Amino acid sequence: MRLRGMSTEARSLPDDLALCHAIITQMQEELVSSRRTIAQLEHRLDVLLRRLFGPRSERVDPNQLPLFETAPDAAATPPAPEPPPTTTDNGGAKPKRKGHGRRRLPENLEHRRIPLDIGEAEKTCPCCGKPRHVIGEVVTKRLGFEPTQFYVNEYVQLKYGCDCEQSGVLLAEKPIQPIEKGNAEPELVAYVAVSRFDDHSPYYRQQHGQFRRAGIHIPRSTLWGWMWQIGELCLPLYDLLHERMLQSKLLGTDDTPLPVLVPGRGKTQQGHLWAYRGDCGQPFNVFDFTMNHSHVGPLEFLRRDARSRPEAAFRGYLQADAGSPYDPIFRQCGDLIEVGCWAHARRKFFDAKDTDLARGLEALARIKQLYAVEHDAKDLSSADRFALRQERALPLLGAMKHWLDEQYAKVLPRSALGGAMGYALGNWQALLRYTEDGGIPIDNNLVEQMLKLVAIGRKNWLFAGSERGGRTAAVLFTLISSAKRHELNTWTYLRDVLWRLADLKPGELAELLPDRWRDSRPPPAGLSAKVASGP
Repeated sequence: MRLRGMSTEARSLPDDLALCHAIITQMQEELVSSRRTIAQLEHRLDVLLRRLFGPRSERVDPNQLPLFETAPDAAATPPAPEPPPTTTDNGGAKPKRKGHGRRRLPENLEHRRIPLDIGEAEKTCPCCGKPRHVIGEVVTKRLGFEPTQFYVNEYVQLKYGCDCEQSGVLLAEKPIQPIEKGNAEPELVAYVAVSRFDDHSPYYRQQHGQFRRAGIHIPRSTLWGWMWQIGELCLPLYDLLHERMLQSKLLGTDDTPLPVLVPGRGKTQQGHLWAYRGDCGQPFNVFDFTMNHSHVGPLEFLRRDARSRPEAAFRGYLQADAGSPYDPIFRQCGDLIEVGCWAHARRKFFDAKDTDLARGLEALARIKQLYAVEHDAKDLSSADRFALRQERALPLLGAMKHWLDEQYAKVLPRSALGGAMGYALGNWQALLRYTEDGGIPIDNNLVEQMLKLVAIGRKNWLFAGSERGGRTAAVLFTLISSAKRHELNTWTYLRDVLWRLADLKPGELAELLPDRWRDSRPPPAGLSAKVASGP
């Protein structure tokens, strides 16, 4: 191995013994430093290769975890009580397990009855000659599909006049369109939006796919123009979702890059989409777009109208990873309480475990115990979950803190495992905060699931066409993600929103919030049902 400043040839040593010792000591330090650098580079290469070619799951071999079950903190923790046996209506017998067969087809779809009859000659009994009669039927259900069907609505405005020719001509009014002077109905515009921001289909693929198959040519610039116009139209609803979400007691947030095309340069600049998830009291998902990764964007988003309307600013628990944009926010806003994410902490230990297998696996095993408590508490009320965490999770956390302090002194701070331990210890109070309230989740995974909507789409359409396109994406991602959170049909919801926003009456905006819209609607009839569309 060649060290810095040393040639491959033999080097003459001085006659001074003390100087020789100094040279040897220096060579030893260089050797240790080089090995440390090689280990760090090998670790970074392993992480990169695992992300590119390895499994996405962060699971650990369960056969390795029992190695740490004899730890003092594990032994001191009482086992979870076994659930009481469930009673059934079949005399105490075990309930039937769900099978793995074919699932039932949804009842909300249009059901078309297709009668199948026997031949006329077979309707006469060959034994007695009397006619046979229907004694029952056998029903077989099969799922059908009709490809996307385009049609043209012809709005015929009737003209009225009088023979006296004094009152002029009266013309029937056309319904207000979401896109001014456009020739696309809300059904089509909503379909393009859902295809782009929910089904991840780029405008190019829509133009040369379903539209071309139907013999229709719609330029990509027209499709983008439609999205920008409905993004502007939906801004009042977006602002209302933003305002309502800031009334949450707990907000989860994270961000993901969104490349933005720079006009005239043919290159992209790194923008960012920020995801915010309200709590169960304000169940809305909202996205925000910024052209940089600075803390200014999320700070302005969270402190909306803080000067003119202090009650509009968010105050409460904010759950995020310990990224650089969030530290200045917590320093400037004393009424924001930082909540850590154990999934981020666990991921760092998982990435570092191969560099120090014994300590890495023990850290993962200790975190697994915390998640076992959450698994037992998932169906409990907020108060009961808080009590269970106080009883079982706090002793585990105390033992883990003691173990981290002890082991951190024995590892190199700049090693991969030292970095993971330093992250956990540096954010320990934030990682403990989920035990203060039963309504706070142990991690921020639900927000990361929101960002999958962006990440999968980004792999298909690659970038936003401009900064305005990024802001349009934030608005439409907000509506679609919030609708999906309430298990709505995103196309049906967006189509109705566009119709009603085009001719909105005073006081009706709140009715378009996903939860209120869902509660005011009749049971869904499905997309295949022949329902009348319109304002």
